[in-house]
Amino acid sequence: MLNKNQLSFTIARQTRQAFFALAIAALSFASCKDDKDNIKPDDGNPATEDKAFLPNKDEIYTYRISESDGSKSSSTMKVVSVKDSSGISVYDIENEIKEGNVFVTTKNRAFSKDGVTTYELFYEDAINALYANTEEFATIENVTMKGFPQKQMMENKGTVGSNITFSKQPMEIGLQLLIPIDEDNSIEADLETKITYMDGKATKQETVTTAAGTFNCTKWEYKYEMYMKLSSLFIPVEEKEFVYTVELWTAPGVGIVKTIETSDDEISTTELQKITK
Repeated sequence: MLNKNQLSFTIARQTRQAFFALAIAALSFASCKDDKDNIKPDDGNPATEDKAFLPNKDEIYTYRISESDGSKSSSTMKVVSVKDSSGISVYDIENEIKEGNVFVTTKNRAFSKDGVTTYELFYEDAINALYANTEEFATIENVTMKGFPQKQMMENKGTVGSNITFSKQPMEIGLQLLIPIDEDNSIEADLETKITYMDGKATKQETVTTAAGTFNCTKWEYKYEMYMKLSSLFIPVEEKEFVYTVELWTAPGVGIVKTIETSDDEISTTELQKITK
C-alpha cells in the first residue's frame, strides 16, 4: 500500500509530466473549436511563410530535453497536415514527449497572419494529454479547465524589441482523481494547477549551434508562473508556486531551435537534435 509520501510523490511526478507536455506544446503553442476555420486573410502586409517561425511541413524535428538533476527525455515534433483557411496555410502540429516509458502526445496548430506567427493550444488536445498521462496511475473523475483558447504570438520581423505575447487569461486546470492503492482500495485526491504567461521581447539575433546544425535565430525572453495545490484526506495539503524564466531561440522555416527554462536552481534545456524527412 502507498504511504503518504509515496502518494504525494506519485501524483506530483505524474502530473508534472502532463503539464510538462502542455508547456512544450505551449512553447511551440487554441482557438475555440467553433471558429478554427474562420481565420480572416491578411488585410495589409501578408507575412510570407519563409519568414514565419513555422516548421517545414515535410520534416520531423527531434529534441533532447535535459534537466538539471541529470534526467533526460526527448520530444518529436512534426506537421501532420496543412490546410487552407481563407487563403492562409494552417499547420496542424503533433508533439510526442517521451520520459522513460511514459509517452505524452499533444497537438496544436500554427499559422502566420498580419506579420505574426501564432501557435495555438486546443482545449480538446489539452484534455486528451491529461487523460493519456494520468491513466497510468489514476482515473480522472472530473476535470475543469479555464483559460482556453491559449495563444502564443511572435512578430515575424524577429528584430530586437519584437514582441512575444500570450493569451491574457491564465490556464486553470482542476482534476479530481481516484487512485488505486491496492487491489481492493482507492483514494480520492484533488489537484489544482494555474499557469500564467507574461509577455516578453526579442532580445538578440544570433547564431545557435546544436547537434542538428547552425541556425540564424531570434532569441526571445519571457516568464510564466505555475501554482499547484494537491489535497487528499490521506496527506497534508501541498501548495507550490514557481516562476519560470524562459529563453527561446526560433528560426524561420524551423520554429523552435532551443529553449532554456529556469526556476530557482532548476534548469531545463531543450535542443534540436536532428531534422529528418
